[in-house]
Amino acid sequence: MLMTRSAQVGLFDAAVVMGPLPEGSFYALLAEHGDRIVRDSDFTECYSARLGRPSIPPSLLAKVMLLQHRTGVSDEQAMECVAWDLRWKVALGLPVDHQGWHPTSLTKFRARLLLHRKEGLALENTLRLAGELGMLDGTVEQIIDSTPMLGAAATQDTVRLVRHGVRKLIDAVSALGQEVGRTLGDGLEFDYERPGEKPDCRWREKAERERMLTRVAQDAARALSAVEQSEGLLGDPQIKAAHELLGELVGQDFDIDQEGVPRLHRGTRSDRIISTVDTEMRHGRKSSQHGFDGYKLSAAASNGSEPLITAVHVSAGGESDGAQAKHLIDAQPSERRPARVLGDTAYGNGPVRAELAERGVNVLAPVPEGRFAEGRIGKREFRIDLDAGTVTCPAGQTVAISVSKSGLRGASFSRSICGACPLKAACCAGRPRRQINVREHENLLLAARQALADPATAEYLRHKRPRIERLLGLLAHRYGARKSRYIGSQKAHLQAAWAAALVNLNPIGHHLAAQNT
Repeated sequence: MLMTRSAQVGLFDAAVVMGPLPEGSFYALLAEHGDRIVRDSDFTECYSARLGRPSIPPSLLAKVMLLQHRTGVSDEQAMECVAWDLRWKVALGLPVDHQGWHPTSLTKFRARLLLHRKEGLALENTLRLAGELGMLDGTVEQIIDSTPMLGAAATQDTVRLVRHGVRKLIDAVSALGQEVGRTLGDGLEFDYERPGEKPDCRWREKAERERMLTRVAQDAARALSAVEQSEGLLGDPQIKAAHELLGELVGQDFDIDQEGVPRLHRGTRSDRIISTVDTEMRHGRKSSQHGFDGYKLSAAASNGSEPLITAVHVSAGGESDGAQAKHLIDAQPSERRPARVLGDTAYGNGPVRAELAERGVNVLAPVPEGRFAEGRIGKREFRIDLDAGTVTCPAGQTVAISVSKSGLRGASFSRSICGACPLKAACCAGRPRRQINVREHENLLLAARQALADPATAEYLRHKRPRIERLLGLLAHRYGARKSRYIGSQKAHLQAAWAAALVNLNPIGHHLAAQNT
């Protein structure tokens, strides 16, 4: 049952005993304006109106979470701070003798937020407060970018992945009956009491290593087959989930040869599961030199005088940056969606521009261009006129755009045109003629190139786009969103949203302090 916080001040309240906190501190901001940031009424849907014991006032737990993310402490440490740190007591409006609550109160509170889809509540409330203060007025564009978010689970190699997958299947079967699980385990070659330990093998010798990997995969296949042949086991949701996971773990790293023997797959498949603890984690790359394991945290920020994070989205680490742009727009109410977004090259390709155009959002970002050696002529030096249906080369030759038998649009310059052209060596060296492909979203790309051909527009993008970097730096480094605290993308999104709320509370706090002077 929802229990609301009393506004009555007691004789032993920490604020009365200790006096006001230093101006400008986050604790003072929560003490003075905490009820404008989170309110008990925000959580009405999370609690029964009449049944159950009275809850801890949810606004207090929400403020504890804000303090927790700001200071980087664990649940246990947060409750120790509630009990023994007078700054926390003043910020929360508690008496000096308040002993705090059990750390599991925070665990259950987060579960309520996730269950009722309120993981972004703190971020939305900071934006509501910013709107009341006039800090979002006139914002017509936003900046978008992403940063890595490391996973909380350890990355596992192929052997440990498969062995842990088998262990999960044995545990799921054992939940129906210990005897059934023991029978499944006895029919396997290896022992799975400690799945993190690898079987004995000369792992540094390639031939021995690959033979052992095949044996590990064959043992997993025996487990899968045994469950499939046992009547009724796959009807259990837990067993079915464990069976599907193990099948995917084997399938992603092994190929079946002509004799039906699993052999290690050469190379790494995309979207590969890298942990049985957090099956949503993926390998990702921030650049060609730097990889990471976990998630990709994308954010949108207002481009006003005081930039604020307006939306966050967490995706698998292997997904592209540009594909997340539509999620950032969809996460915002219609009245706050921008008319234009600014981004880097990852957001400048045709599919991303088309997805945002469907949502009424224009994109100001560099267009990805193919790499050409110095002195070579690239596609952008050809003049494409979609209205006239023609393409004109740098030498002034014009041909019509046509559609090939495979359905691709393009312009093919004949051998006679290219063969006698003085620019042939720079345009199509080693080829008899030049062909220009006209992509599905060519009109959007042409408009983008034309916009950035204006020096003022290009300078505006160069000057404004990096503004989001500082906010991402605060999000990742100061407020702990560089590494997920929790397992799963939904909980990682909750962490990112509450960290983003803290980023927004910095300028909001300065604005409120200026009003009081």
